[in-house]
Amino acid sequence: MSGYALVVFSKKSRNLIIEAGELIGWDKVNPDILGSMLQAVASEDKRSHLGMHYTSVPNIMKVINPLFLDDLHEEFEKAKGNETKLNNLLERMRKMKFMDPACGSGNFLIITYKELRRLEMDIFEELGKLNNSTMYVPTIDLGQFYGIEIEDFAVDVTRLSLYIADHQMNLELKRRYGDVLRETLPLHKVGDIRCGNALRLDWNEILPHEKDDEVYLFGNPPYLGAKKQNSKQKKDLEFAVDGNKKFKKLDYICGWFNKGAKYIKDTDSKLGFVTTNSITQGEQVAMIWPQLLEYGQISYAYKSFKWSNNAKGNAGVTVNIIGMQAYRNKKNKKLFFDNNYEVVSHISPYLVIGNDRVITNSRKNINKSLPQAALGSLPLDGGNFILDANEYSDAVRDNNNLKEILKKYIGSKEFINGDIRYVLWLNNETYMKHKNNALVKNRVEKVRLFRKNGGTSAKGAADRPYEFFTKKVREDAIKKHHSKANNEMLTIIIPRVSSENRLYIPMGIVGEDTIVSDAATAIYDAPLWLLGLLESRMHMVWLRNVGGKLKTDYRYSAGLVYNTFPVPELSTRRKNEIEELIGNILDIREEEGGTLAELYGSPLATKNPKPMNPRLLEAHKELDKVVDRAYKSTDFKDDNERLALLLNMYSEMVNKKG
Repeated sequence: MSGYALVVFSKKSRNLIIEAGELIGWDKVNPDILGSMLQAVASEDKRSHLGMHYTSVPNIMKVINPLFLDDLHEEFEKAKGNETKLNNLLERMRKMKFMDPACGSGNFLIITYKELRRLEMDIFEELGKLNNSTMYVPTIDLGQFYGIEIEDFAVDVTRLSLYIADHQMNLELKRRYGDVLRETLPLHKVGDIRCGNALRLDWNEILPHEKDDEVYLFGNPPYLGAKKQNSKQKKDLEFAVDGNKKFKKLDYICGWFNKGAKYIKDTDSKLGFVTTNSITQGEQVAMIWPQLLEYGQISYAYKSFKWSNNAKGNAGVTVNIIGMQAYRNKKNKKLFFDNNYEVVSHISPYLVIGNDRVITNSRKNINKSLPQAALGSLPLDGGNFILDANEYSDAVRDNNNLKEILKKYIGSKEFINGDIRYVLWLNNETYMKHKNNALVKNRVEKVRLFRKNGGTSAKGAADRPYEFFTKKVREDAIKKHHSKANNEMLTIIIPRVSSENRLYIPMGIVGEDTIVSDAATAIYDAPLWLLGLLESRMHMVWLRNVGGKLKTDYRYSAGLVYNTFPVPELSTRRKNEIEELIGNILDIREEEGGTLAELYGSPLATKNPKPMNPRLLEAHKELDKVVDRAYKSTDFKDDNERLALLLNMYSEMVNKKG
């Protein structure tokens, strides 16, 4: 029987199926439940290893509506009253094909099938009004649906779920129109639901397509971050991204995007995948998007939102939804945010209106007038240069002259939490002066042994064990500053890691009595107005979208964030205004007391949010207004507009430089 799958049952199994059908109302089974059942059956370890996800119906609709359903419904509205157009639409739907290359238990395929059958019924009803026809022969077929899944049990569940969906739709058709010409049995053949590794399989072999065919790839592939992949998954990813040299730093989902983008190149086919927002922020943008954009363009996208599902545990994650199409498709794009969308001419890889320019790590600042930013000084000492508060007190009590070589030592953690540590800061001159002091002698010798037994770089520094491994940037800045001025040099300290739950990264100013450690970024000999610029909302928007992340925390990078941040020409008056406002913020911090962690709180946390100090928040908002006006004479609509402007400025500055 061509077009049908032959299934042979024993008498016992046949009776059991009939009994089950009588006990269970299969027409009322929610396909979402099957995914949750599968999650409950599979072990936690296996789900984590495979990156399996189970998607609710509302979230599936967010993917498939802009991918193809909205277009079909619009065509239906235009075709009403015209029999030829309605039949053409049915013919188009009959030829469409769908594949989920990470199908899990098949929810995307099931919901798509049901939605198409319902639209088909609406078309039948409209045709009936025009020609009084009562013949309703479904044309949407299970053979149009394809999938790839690495877990064999899930493949079986997908096939079963599609048969149930077919049965449900046949019953729904019967309820709407009475007798119909297609029953559930015998079972209709499902398209190829392949058990295998999607990153290794040839998708075009599973679902061959020509350039004019309408094939839609969709789904919720495994997100697995770069650091969580095992060696086999790394090799799979390397294969799937065509040997991209940065594959070791890419999320697993990049493999699906690359294979999907290649599949749709120069065709009428499209894709729509759910992804963690890590591939639209930070260093991964420059690593994968230039490659993806060789094959196609972003056709629609959802800005970041919390993704949840009906599965056991229901762990939410922040995601984007990204659709892609070939460049031959000239239709406008849709950018979704906060339950709204905007029709735009182009969507950038950062999911804002703009061009495809990506931000790359830069050793030099694109703003030539700004001072250099660098990691703080690296001791490479095995902890032997460092003293806690008690050790410091004991040392200076015994020898007050040691204050000359004991400086405050601050990294990200100390700065934000108000902790105080001290460090031996020596050069050749001060070492010779204090080398016979017991504390200095003991600790320098320990550093020498630590470096001697270390790697090549450490061994090379063992002959100068009294000095920090890196200190030149700071020392050169001090010399340059004092050659021009008699006042103390100021250094901006920026934590390298800070909670994503804060509205602003706490930054600050330290003097020459403080050494910034390599756990923070330092901008030596910095004007105070620059701190105000970096503490503004404009800079926070840039950081959130361009900077990388450590787990879920912001990771500040001089090369990727500071050196690439576009700064407009600022008048002396504007700089003075910014300087006054950031000075006010520093005063408020001191007056309010407490640590920066307490003052800045965690207002964006989903669990147990802690408010930012209200007085400090108002001062930051005043600063934001002034900095905003330096970039744009009228108010910004939202952060998307801020980011779009900054990306455009960056592109113009790089083009000018090039």
